[in-house]
Amino acid sequence: MGERARQPRPSNLPAELTSFVGRQQELREVKRLLTTTRLLTLTGSGGAGKTRLALRAGAEMARGFRDGVWLVRLDPVHDPLLVTQAVFNALGVHDLSAGLSLSSLTEYLAGKRLLLVLDNCEHLLDASAILAGTLVTTCPDLQLLVTSRQALSVAGEVRMVVPPMSLPGAGDEGSLERLLGSDAVWLLSERAAAVIPGFAVNSGNAAEVLKLCRRLDGIPLALELAAVRLGSLSLDQLNQGLAKELSILGRANRGAEFRQQTLDATIGWSYGLLNEQERLLWARLSVFAGGFEADAVTEICSDPRLPAERIVDLLGALVDKSILKRQLRDDNVARYRLLQTLRQYGRIRLGEFGEEVAMQRRHFGWIRALGRLVAAWDDRQVESFHRMDLERDNLWTAIDFCLRHPEEVDAAAELAQHLMAYWACRGPFGDVRRVLASLAESAPERSLARARLLWVASVMAASQNDYDACAALSGESLRIGTDVRDVEVVAWSMIEGAVPRWIEGDLAGAADRFASALWLARLMQVEQAELNAMNTLCGISTARGELDRAVEVGERCLAMSRERGELWVRGFVLNFLAQATWLRGDRPRGEALAREGIACKHAVDDRNGLSIALETLAWMAGELGQHERAACLLGAAERVRDESSLTLIELFRQQHERSVASAVHGCGQRSFDAAFARGRAMTIGEGVALAVQDEPRRTSPPAVKTASRAILTPRQLEITRLVADDLTNRQIASRLFLSERTVETHVTNILNKLGLRSRAQLSRWLAGVTERR
Repeated sequence: MGERARQPRPSNLPAELTSFVGRQQELREVKRLLTTTRLLTLTGSGGAGKTRLALRAGAEMARGFRDGVWLVRLDPVHDPLLVTQAVFNALGVHDLSAGLSLSSLTEYLAGKRLLLVLDNCEHLLDASAILAGTLVTTCPDLQLLVTSRQALSVAGEVRMVVPPMSLPGAGDEGSLERLLGSDAVWLLSERAAAVIPGFAVNSGNAAEVLKLCRRLDGIPLALELAAVRLGSLSLDQLNQGLAKELSILGRANRGAEFRQQTLDATIGWSYGLLNEQERLLWARLSVFAGGFEADAVTEICSDPRLPAERIVDLLGALVDKSILKRQLRDDNVARYRLLQTLRQYGRIRLGEFGEEVAMQRRHFGWIRALGRLVAAWDDRQVESFHRMDLERDNLWTAIDFCLRHPEEVDAAAELAQHLMAYWACRGPFGDVRRVLASLAESAPERSLARARLLWVASVMAASQNDYDACAALSGESLRIGTDVRDVEVVAWSMIEGAVPRWIEGDLAGAADRFASALWLARLMQVEQAELNAMNTLCGISTARGELDRAVEVGERCLAMSRERGELWVRGFVLNFLAQATWLRGDRPRGEALAREGIACKHAVDDRNGLSIALETLAWMAGELGQHERAACLLGAAERVRDESSLTLIELFRQQHERSVASAVHGCGQRSFDAAFARGRAMTIGEGVALAVQDEPRRTSPPAVKTASRAILTPRQLEITRLVADDLTNRQIASRLFLSERTVETHVTNILNKLGLRSRAQLSRWLAGVTERR
């Protein structure tokens, strides 16, 4: 297990959608320079192919980096303070840190041998320079490959200018062989052949091909935009059209500025060849940051001028014309992206249409709709969290719009309230607190919007172990909520305000607060606050030794959670209920509840809650005398914290310390260290599998339960049938249009719910139920 876990994590470099043409000399030089420097910046004009060259070099050198090659796209990022988050996101790491994000990032990367490709840094030069300089200084085994129109000007930086693609030399016109040796001609020919099967450069069209390549100065993006037009225009027509567009540029200076002007003119020419609807859609798509999907485009961009039923066809047309890039997600849903240069052009056109603010407002409205889905706390919770993960760049862009338009603060506060549970799972706590504070400053002093922003900020503060701030924020929110008579704000503020009292040891005071919040929420039918109040009351009742009360409240909370279908609170209450049940003497059920809690937290990817739940199961293993297993589970919990820059929540520190001491005493320091290291070397998924599926106390496989199908939800039953048909998780994901991770979580929950240990047992269970029916 440990050996497998030490293998490199898969890099996030995207698959190449088109062939990599030419650039062999530049590629060799990039690879050579990366053997001599830790910070290499590829500079050049827009559309020169810097990103494509960097990605190919990274892919070819990947085997030399033990911990992988990671692409960090900075083009969707507009806030310099979010550059560090872009790196965390690219690495798949949640920033749940209590301190500065950059410090947490350097701690995470220390000792890792990897290559970071920082792409499109020119609009964030200062922030990118600080990031690069800090990483190079503090992470000796890390290397950086940067693409930017300007160098970062950081100590130790080596710069390489990426030139246009090579053009035929003077006098090469008469030699077809030398003509085809030019990278620019080769690229044009390759891309043209994708539009016109069988297209080739020959003696009949060589002169026009050469004229086109020279006219576009060998700029790759310009060549690709021109090549796709050969499906409807001849080479001669292309040259004539571009000649008119480029005639105003002159020929005096063929440097970087001229090449940028050539690219801009080519983009303008390409834009002019589109029909009116395609132009309008291109402009409106510029409001997105990063990627987007067809449903979002329909929601934001459609109107009488762009009917909803035309959106998919128009997206396809823009893909065919190389304006959009299209990739399929793991669940076969298409996701689109505008190159930064083309996005900037579209934004200019959007401003000319007079629609910039209106489209940004519609974009924010779409994010609000996604937020309402997240806030439903139902059986779509996993999928809604995952969708918000995909739209994180768009979320930050929407929040930035609100920061620039104070009249949107009420809607922004509602969005923040909707996203509380998502942010509690994903973070980044520090950056969320920062933007919530900025929004609160723009809200009226005693307004509902300000109260909402403050209580959500108090949740983030508690997650960072900043309990003084949590108390202050929740206290002010409670005062405002009381003044404006908003029951939801009052209930949530009471819940959060009780947490610092719990930490300070005022268990009675905290319990009274939780009970009051529960009474109010239940009276006024604020179900989500009621659910969390029961959860926290279960926890503090366990801490106070009031086990009967803890079990009674916990069971009610669990029943409500199951009825709603949510998993976030369920994972927490299962953990508290497991402890109370265990302490009352029902150890088998206590352990089963703890395992289910782990499965819930893994399903919603709540790494804070997952680490806590793993610690509980480790404590139980120690109580059973399984000290090496306890140490392994403690290591697995530590791995979760490592992968999240997470500090152990103060509330659970004593339990952690007791578990460590018990395991060391039970198996000795050397055995403890070895088992702990095994757990820490596991991936998060492997640690969860160990916790949920491994049952060392049993000497033989458990008997298959004979419960009816009603135990499973309709979705779980559907997945069970597909498992019985011998489909893999990947095949099931494809069949049901889910992510593979979601299917894995469903299968884990099903096995845990039925008390089974394998897919084979699950197939037999279904067969037995079918026979009885």
